[in-house]
Order: sequence, then structure tokens, then C-alpha cells
Amino acid sequence: MTLLQKAIHPFQAYAHWLHLRWPAGIPEALPEVGSQGETKVSGLRIAGDLRGIPLLKFAADSGAKAVQEFIKEGAFTKKPTDALDLAIIGGGVAGLSAALEAQNSALKFKVYESTEAFSTVVNFTNKKPIFTYPTNMQPAGKLKLSAEIKENLLTELRSQADAKNIDFHIQHVGRIERQQSGFIVHFEDGSYTKAKRILLCTGRSGDHRQLNVPGEHLEKVHNRLFDPNDYQGKNVLVVGGGDTALEAANSLYEANAVVTLSYRGKEFTRPKPENTETTLALDFTKLMSSEVTKIKPESVELTGQQGNLTLANDFVFIMVGRQAPVDFLKRCGINMLGHWSISKAVSFLSVFLAVILIYRWKTEDSEIANIFLSNGWFPYNIDWYEWADSNLFARALQDHVGTPGFYYELVYTLIIIIFGVRRVIRTPTPYIRLQTLSLVLFQLIPLFLLPYLILPLMGELGVFNSGMGGWIADQLFPMNEIGIREYWRAVGLILAWPLFIWNVFTPEPQVLWLIIAVMQTFVIIPWIVYRYGKGAYCGWICSCGALAETLGDAHRAKMPHGPVWNKLNMAGQVILGAVITLLLIRIVGWVFAESALGEASNHWFTQMAYGFSYLGLPLNYSLIVDYFLAGILGLGLYFHFSGRTWCRFFCPLAALMHIYARFSQFRIFAEKSKCISCNACTSTCHQGIDVMNFASKGQAMEDPQCVRCSACVEVCPTGVLSFGSINSKGKVTLDKLPASQVQINEQKI
Repeated sequence: MTLLQKAIHPFQAYAHWLHLRWPAGIPEALPEVGSQGETKVSGLRIAGDLRGIPLLKFAADSGAKAVQEFIKEGAFTKKPTDALDLAIIGGGVAGLSAALEAQNSALKFKVYESTEAFSTVVNFTNKKPIFTYPTNMQPAGKLKLSAEIKENLLTELRSQADAKNIDFHIQHVGRIERQQSGFIVHFEDGSYTKAKRILLCTGRSGDHRQLNVPGEHLEKVHNRLFDPNDYQGKNVLVVGGGDTALEAANSLYEANAVVTLSYRGKEFTRPKPENTETTLALDFTKLMSSEVTKIKPESVELTGQQGNLTLANDFVFIMVGRQAPVDFLKRCGINMLGHWSISKAVSFLSVFLAVILIYRWKTEDSEIANIFLSNGWFPYNIDWYEWADSNLFARALQDHVGTPGFYYELVYTLIIIIFGVRRVIRTPTPYIRLQTLSLVLFQLIPLFLLPYLILPLMGELGVFNSGMGGWIADQLFPMNEIGIREYWRAVGLILAWPLFIWNVFTPEPQVLWLIIAVMQTFVIIPWIVYRYGKGAYCGWICSCGALAETLGDAHRAKMPHGPVWNKLNMAGQVILGAVITLLLIRIVGWVFAESALGEASNHWFTQMAYGFSYLGLPLNYSLIVDYFLAGILGLGLYFHFSGRTWCRFFCPLAALMHIYARFSQFRIFAEKSKCISCNACTSTCHQGIDVMNFASKGQAMEDPQCVRCSACVEVCPTGVLSFGSINSKGKVTLDKLPASQVQINEQKI
């Protein structure tokens, strides 16, 4: 091992212990869809499996509700035209539910299906069991679902369609064109139809995923199993580890085929417990941690823990899932999560440049601020001193509110309030209501009103002129060089070191602030994290978290996932190391203030914190971390990479709390028997955590990145996840505050 490898190895071990030991799955590419199926394309909604939840009841519910939303927005109130009111693309469960709702509302509609009605159900394996989760859910609309096996479900769906004379028009849609008056649906045969509104119910009917191995094109290779009895006595290989693969293998075995199941994982984590138990109980070969390397006309080659294998083979069923029809959705103008286009890149660049402009305007000594000042533009055209002689509030505020920084904080606070209300309306769970209220109050009172209104008013009233009040003010809010108290330091009462460093990194030690910082950072926060998790601070108190949970609420699913991005989580540890280095240099400067060592320390601290540059490029902490990473990058990425990029990757306080969180009692517990591996929890996590990987195994989630936002708990369609804690004796205590509608419904039963 080289010296460089020896130096790197401890950091790798630390990174593994802290972050990189956790799973890092990448969510499936799905369209960007709002809570009611709305898309970027006005007038086009999505319902059913394509929204990411493969449940029949949710498909039926979303289909009916999409039509109801169209009606609420007045989509069909215009004068009659030759256009359809509604074109429903996809003749599955969601499509039928939407059709029944449209018929009930007397709309002019048609249902278009590319192959045959209910084709997804038709393609299920014969006698496939049907799971109608959640059992206590009653979908919106007229469609009824009660069947427990494939054949009965088909009969049930067809009979309801026939009873209401719902016709399915067999035509393959090539693309959808948006026009000012509505839409044109272009079919692949060259014909078209017009519609005022479009509802996509196609499901994830894109291409089957491939293994990309030689021989995959052979006729004996299939992606669907219709009748297992066709393969009696044949050597069959099933590839995959999900419900479809296990159900196929089980059915083939029961039909007396010679079955081998190959799965690349060490254990089955994604299937329903019933399927896993059945598979493990049946006496056929299961090759775990194995991969197919080549398919031949009479055999198949695999590699894995058992070494290289060659098996006699008649048929191969590759059942590793399907992917959404990405190309079709892009042709329709619908954005895909994680996919970039020219328009999205232009949008991102525009937002980023706008944020840079705002932050340069906010910085009082910048060239942009000087332009505003010299021209008397906002906020320099507001003269607080004009009212100071006759107005107590004006006298109190005149030195503290006439700057861009004040107006920035005012807008920041208003955004949190406005979008906080919007968040509660979108997700009215008791947890969200209480959490949002906490974030709003912390931002409004101690982080805005206290430094900009309450403390200046107290100063004007003479509270800080003498006595104990004067001593406290001198310790916490000393006078600056022009004789104005630095009330802005009050934010340090909430924003702890090393997130807010400037109350600690003072030219001379401020004893009271040092005591507060030590208590916050090394006593109070560690206890909070130990008891309730890192999210008790990041998700309930911090102003950065407040903006992320309110303004960033609609952008959670945009956070990048995967092992490469997880490695970037360690950037916060590097910044934490830089802050600790600055602290040590600062302490040396204080202790040896009268010596050459003290002068050198003060010089190096000033350079590293404020003034250091290389080849004209500023490399100091203030500009890189406070200005660029926390400000410009943190806010500039909000609408394209989620609102938690600063919190996840770069925040030094979060980095410190990650260490504390490794010893926390907090967990997100999973009831494996309910998990359907839909991946909704992982997709919506704006900290990049692969929640589903924990849930599908029935393991408690303990990734220290979690900020307790409750999004994963709230979006889980079957109520798998719950907040809670586990003590040193292994006793589990679940939170009583409901964080999802499923939990609320279960408490009512």
C-alpha cells in the first residue's frame, strides 16, 4: 500500500461509516406530475400507474379525480365545438374509471387504446393473485374493484364497461400536439382527433428492460408469461427478483416445468411477502447473486457466487421490469424527472443568473448595489430618517431596515409564510400542519422580528442603556465602528455554530456568545438529535430548512439519487473541517494576542475567512461557503435540483449533526408486509435517501441524512412507514402524530 493509499484509507472508512454504507438506488424515470396529475403541459393530466404507484385502487382513484379536476377548472364550459371534451389515452383501470366519471358528468369523450382494453391485466400470468391495497381505501368515482385473481378482475372490469357502453377505440397514439384552443391527438395511421383536454392513462407501457447480453434476441426469450401449462417438462430460466418474476417462477413450477430462478441480489427484498414465502418454500433452483452472461439456442450461461454455470435451457423469461414510455412523453412536451432538455437548461440558467443578481443586489458594497444607490432605486428611495423625529418606530428601525439585507429577509420570511400555507393546503396532515407552523414561527419571530423590530425598539426605549440590560447588549450586540448595535447577531440564538459562525469568529472573544455556541452545538443539539433525529433541527427549526420545506415543497422529487451523488454528501465534512481549522486558528490568535504567533494567527484567519484569493479567484470561507454555496448555489438550484442541495451536501452544521445522528434513537420504521416496492418514498426524498431499500427489507431507516420532512411517510400508498425511536434495549416507540392520510384512516378504524 502506497503512502497516498494509507492516507486515503482512514477517510474511506470514515465515509463508509458515516454515509456510504447505505443503499443508493436510483428511482425510475417518471414524468413530473403534480398532486392531482397536472403536468407542465396545461390541460394535460396523467393518471394511473404512470404516476408511480402500481395499485389498482390508486389507478381508479386518480382517473376519476383527474376528470373532476378538469371540471373544477372549467375546462368544458366553452361553446360546443367539433372537438372532444376529453380524450382518454389508455384503456386500463385508470382509463375506465376516468371514462365512467366523464360519462357521469355528460362529457363528450373517447377512450383510445393501442392494443386491447385492459391489456396490462390481460398480460398477467393466468391465475395471478390481485392485491387491492389499501384494504380500507374507497377510490373516487364509479368503478368497483373486488376481484382477487386475474380472470375475475378481467370479468369485473369488462362487465362494468359493457354495462355503461364504454367503447375502447383501438388506435395507437403517436404524439399529442398542444394548440391554443386545445389539443390534436395524432395517431400512427396518420389520422387525428381534437380534444379540449387530455388524460394519459397509458401506465408504464414502455419497453421491457433488457439484460444486454448476447442471445437476448433469440425466439425462446420472452418478457411475458401467459399460460404456464405451455412449458410443462421444459427447462425454463426466469430472470428477476420482483413480484412478476417470482409469480412466473412459481406458476411454471406448479405447471411441472423445470425452473431455475436467477436474481442478482443476495435476497428477495422487493416482492410482496406472500410471493417471497411461496418462492422460498417451493423446490426449484434459486441462483442468488447471479447474472446471465450469454443465451444460446439450447443453453444459458451465468456467473455468480456459484462460479460460471452452463444450464440446459429451452426458454428464458426476462422479467426485470418495464420503463415508462419516455420518448412518447417527451414528444408530448412532458418533463421527465432527472431528464434535461434545452428548454430546461435555459430555465435553469435563467433562474441561476437571477439569483446571482439578487445576491449582488443584497451585498451593499457590490457594483450592482452601487448602481441602485447612485440612481436612488429601491430600496434606497425609501428614507426612514425622514420620519425619525416624530415616529418612535422609525427612530428604532432607521439604522436597521434601510438596506437590501432587510428587504431580502422580509421577502424570505413572506415566502416561507405564503408557501407554508400552500404546503398545508396540499398536504393537510397533523404532522405537516405542526411542522410548518414551527418553521414559520421560528423564521418570523426570532429570525426576523427580533433582530429587525423587537431589539431595535427595545434599544430606542432605553432597555440597553445601562444596568444588566446594557451589559447583555454589550456582550451580545456590541456597537460597530459607526456606533450602531449589531442586532443582526441575534440570529445566532437559533442558527447555531458552525452554520452561523460570525458570533464565534470575532476579533476578541465574546464570552457570552461562546457559552451560547458551546451549549447549542455540543449540548442541546446533540441531545435533540439523539432523541429525535437530525431532522428535529433541520426540519423544524432551521431557516434553511424552512425555505426548503415550503418554497421547495413542490420540487422534492428533483433531488439526484445514486452512489455518485452520495459521495458528494462528504463535501459537508470537508467544509466542517475548514470551519474547525478556522476556529483553532482564531483561538490561537486570542490566546497569544500579544505575540508574533497571535499576529500571524490573526492574519491567517482574516485571509482564510475573508480575504484570501489565488490568481484573482476568491477562495476564502465567506465568499465560497456563505455567499456561493449557501446563497447562490443553495437558492439557484431550488427549482431544478430540489431545495435541499445546501442542506444535503454543504452545510457544516448538518455535517456535524450527521456524526451525532449515527448514535440517534430516531428511525423510520417499515412494515414490510405492506410494502409494494413502488419506490414512491425514494423518489420523493429530497435528501437522496433510498428509503425503499430499507422498507422493502423491513429494516428501520437510519441514514443520517434524514430531515424528518415526512414526505416519504406521506406518499406511501399502503402506510408502510412510521416515525419512531428505538432505545438501547431495543424497545421501539412509534410517534403518535399522524404523518400521512393512511395513518389517519388507520387510527379511525
